[in-house]
Amino acid sequence: MLYSSASKYGVRALAYMTSKPGKTIFTVDEIAKGAEVPKPYLSKILKQLVTGKILKSNKGPGGGYQFARPPAEISLYDIKITIDGISEFVECALGLDACSDQTPCPAHFIWKDLRTAAKKSLQLTTLPIAHEIMTEKAQNPGTAKKVVYRKIKDLPLI
Repeated sequence: MLYSSASKYGVRALAYMTSKPGKTIFTVDEIAKGAEVPKPYLSKILKQLVTGKILKSNKGPGGGYQFARPPAEISLYDIKITIDGISEFVECALGLDACSDQTPCPAHFIWKDLRTAAKKSLQLTTLPIAHEIMTEKAQNPGTAKKVVYRKIKDLPLI
């Protein structure tokens, strides 16, 4: 269960937008440069985020992209399922058609627990938290693992 390149770029783009709290509308060029994401690929990702109601698109002069809701209400899970879909959270880890608690595959229960933990972590990590972790990681590369674990483990359980 890994992020696709598109999801990684989506998180980077949205984290960049989150880092500019006084700014409301962003051009593709600005996001691509600020998030260090290839512009042609980013355009496709931004359209998916509009379809997923994470962003709004404004056409015409002075147009661009803006958040459809506050960044604190957007989780990494929202981004992941908008761009990559939900299949990794519902399909059998081994690709079997009939896999459930009643008819488990050899990896079912281990994968079920890992999937639940990953989903919860992604749901609890909002864009401001992700931006903070990414900023701290960039400034202190040696402490990255500890920072991420500390931030996530201190989040309240829902």
